[in-house]
Amino acid sequence: MYKYNFESFTTLCEIHIGVKNRLLSDYLYGLIYNQTKKFEEKYGFFSENSLLYKINHRTKNIVPIDDEFKSLIQIALFYYEKTNGAFDVTIDGTIKLEQNNLIFSNNETKIDFGGLVKEYAVDSAIYLLKEYKVDSALVNFGGDIASIGMYNNECWNIGIENPYNSNENILTVEMNNNSLCTSGHSKRYKMINNEKVSYIIVKEANKYMQISVMAPTTVDAGVWSTALLSKPSLEIPSHIKVLKRV
Repeated sequence: MYKYNFESFTTLCEIHIGVKNRLLSDYLYGLIYNQTKKFEEKYGFFSENSLLYKINHRTKNIVPIDDEFKSLIQIALFYYEKTNGAFDVTIDGTIKLEQNNLIFSNNETKIDFGGLVKEYAVDSAIYLLKEYKVDSALVNFGGDIASIGMYNNECWNIGIENPYNSNENILTVEMNNNSLCTSGHSKRYKMINNEKVSYIIVKEANKYMQISVMAPTTVDAGVWSTALLSKPSLEIPSHIKVLKRV
């Protein structure tokens, strides 16, 4: 088992690859690293060089997009519907697709792929490893986690951090060919007038600071953990397992 660390999406990214050949492991890590950095550079909300930034600062409200961008928009629109609007990548308006044209409702409407693109990058890393027949691996991008198989014939054991005390875990989860995501106000915030303001918009009153979800894919787990933190009364699909609400 070979372990790699790097930074992307302003967080620590960790990869464990269970192959016998170090050269193969290094090669796979290189593919994942380059792929992840491409996503970060292309979809960065604040980076003036990113495609997303240029689209958000467009001069027209009908913008042609490539197939990958279109796929992300389709995913976002799908989950917007499934979560009754609790998961929403748009700011100040709405969007729709017509073939490969992205149509904004007004000049101020922007897209923020936070809560989607990092999870998409994790799933993409897992798909890449599976293409190379890797049967044991763990990908962890800042708490968005996906696993392939087991480690030394045992499930991967993952601790979920206490949002009120980062030095302790509130739960240990066993993972095997699934994904785990935790959304919380204590991690996803911005500073305004020296106060922490959560990126997650709460759409109904609730007491939760953090919600952890297990699902077949990281996008699934990430979307639902975020949506449920925003709107806990949502009806949960049968394939989604809520592990802990704090």
